[in-house]
Amino acid sequence: MSPRIVYIGIDDTDMPGSPGTGRIAKGLAQSLIKLGLGTSLGVSRHQLLVDDRIRYTSHNSSKGLALKTDRSVEELRQPCIDFMQSCFQPGSDPGLCICADFQINEEILRFGEMASSKILTKADAQDLAAKHHVFLVELGGSGEGIIGALASVGLRAGGNNGRLVDLRGIKEIRGEISVGEILDRTDIIRVQDNNGIELRRNEFIDSLDWIRPSLVGGQPVLRVKPGVARTGKPIWVPSEQKHKKDKGEHIDEQ
Repeated sequence: MSPRIVYIGIDDTDMPGSPGTGRIAKGLAQSLIKLGLGTSLGVSRHQLLVDDRIRYTSHNSSKGLALKTDRSVEELRQPCIDFMQSCFQPGSDPGLCICADFQINEEILRFGEMASSKILTKADAQDLAAKHHVFLVELGGSGEGIIGALASVGLRAGGNNGRLVDLRGIKEIRGEISVGEILDRTDIIRVQDNNGIELRRNEFIDSLDWIRPSLVGGQPVLRVKPGVARTGKPIWVPSEQKHKKDKGEHIDEQ
């Protein structure tokens, strides 16, 4: 079988004080790589609707993984289930979705978009998955995580939503650095300002020790804006910046 992209979505895997869904998604990606099942194209964070009627741990974000693989969805199911079950937190409601690129359609893409602005139900997710023969499974608790799991598959496949929280090289970028070095050391394909204008390789940014590229056209793109370096000089800084957290607050990217 020639390589294809398989999208994997997970949600509701954590509880306050436990490792976040982001950390579990990163661990899942590494587990699949170690098993020789594919190459990770990065883990993405997708913001879903925040509403008092929806149960969530901290920010109601789901995580998506794109895997380049020559394996079928059927071959990936049990390794994903095994890893997620090994990370199960009592009280959580995890869900898992696995969908090959050829299964993606307008209804799945629209489901992801709706989850960002509308309350959806388990039945909505189950009906859509069954209709298009998409693998969707509850892995404990109420299983409500299947909603976010399917939504993150739609959003990741759509290619223009969310930020990458795990991608080759991004955690090692520190301080002021040239655009060329960012492109050489990571899988980011370009650096652009918020108007979409691409920066030259010899331009510099202050990474603020935390860069998270956005998904643009299905590709990792670092968005930057004018800022002031720690030395006081004008310089480009990432548009996505790390927010300070109160001590003890759950961080959904971890």
